[in-house]
Amino acid sequence: MRMPDTLSGARPALERLKPALERLKRPLPLTIALLVAASIGLGAATLAGAFSDQGVPGLAGRRGPATTAPLPAVSLKLSPGDKASGVRPDAHARVTASGGSIRSVRLTGPDGKVVAGQFAKGHRGWTSSGLLSLSSRYRMSVVGVNPSGVVTRKTSSFTTLEPAAVLSASVMPLDGETVGVGMPIAIFFNQPVANRAAVERKLEVTSTPKVVGGWRWFNDKEVHYRPKAYWPSGTRVRLHVGIAGIDAGNGVWGGRSRDIGFTIGRRHISVVNVNSHQMKVTSNGKTVKTFPMSAGRPKYPTTNGIHFTLEKAKTVTMDSATVGIPRDSPDGYFETVHWNVRISNTGEFVHAAPWSVGSQGSANVSHGCVNLSVANATWFYNFSQRGDIVQVVGSPKKPNDWALGVVDWNMPWSQWISGSALH
Repeated sequence: MRMPDTLSGARPALERLKPALERLKRPLPLTIALLVAASIGLGAATLAGAFSDQGVPGLAGRRGPATTAPLPAVSLKLSPGDKASGVRPDAHARVTASGGSIRSVRLTGPDGKVVAGQFAKGHRGWTSSGLLSLSSRYRMSVVGVNPSGVVTRKTSSFTTLEPAAVLSASVMPLDGETVGVGMPIAIFFNQPVANRAAVERKLEVTSTPKVVGGWRWFNDKEVHYRPKAYWPSGTRVRLHVGIAGIDAGNGVWGGRSRDIGFTIGRRHISVVNVNSHQMKVTSNGKTVKTFPMSAGRPKYPTTNGIHFTLEKAKTVTMDSATVGIPRDSPDGYFETVHWNVRISNTGEFVHAAPWSVGSQGSANVSHGCVNLSVANATWFYNFSQRGDIVQVVGSPKKPNDWALGVVDWNMPWSQWISGSALH
């Protein structure tokens, strides 16, 4: 450090005073003592001036250590706001920080389960990633910190909306089931779906191998999925019904989501020819049986077209009154029937009919069902799996556009996919 010029100018005076200082060991005359004191005072004053805040640039006016104002606490904004109500289950809880960062967020429901979430870069924000439950109270606790390390805590609570009704779904086929190549996926909702497009977007079908398929709505509670052609045997299919938290319209909100997996079994296709009175049964393209049979009489013809098997039952009580024929009328009946394979939900079965064996192979005498002998019906019952194809040819009765079992395969593909809410 270069010393001020005033200090260098004082050095000769000090050097000249050295002899005098040596003589201070002896008593000095009063005049000399005063001269020495004056010289020393002058030098001290000069040195003091050299090191004063007036002589060093940047130090002028300072009278003590510098002071810094404390940083403000971090500001935390929580959404939904405290005591908010009617929050949608598909809403996202959010936290934003100003003047600092977020150290932790804990969002819990009424059961204490933590809702997952993700931090933004730098922990300046946080957003929940899980669905919220309906009619539930949530509590959010947040800890933030400013750059000085000062911690701020903030809490809030909110409640989700109370729906007019909760949407749930029943599914055909069942999880883990092995079904035939003609089995569609059918979903039956417990509430009307006004917002079909939103719900359909959450119905996801995947398969190995991949197939082309599509959805069709039949009414506001029922939607089906089928491939463009029959499923290939061995296909593994997965269905995700992701309706949780979905706004189905008119105050109806989706409840629990579901996942279903099933496998496509052997390719069973049977052809019922009402003119030749024969039923040919094939498996994987090979004919395995040909049965004499009796189809519906002219007054009650069997529905023409492609059916698929809906269910099997060893014993069914068949009552003509359920199809509009009085029991006590000439055409009425009330019978316990065995070895039944249902092929539509309008009362059509392939079943054992020992009373019509004499007509099987030569005449159509039933009320619309396909009659077989007991032995042949037992074999067919054991052979069949849900979703197998039973195709009726030669009957004058056209399939309707609503009956489960006949409606899915008796329309062209372009007509089928036109029934999708996303078409």
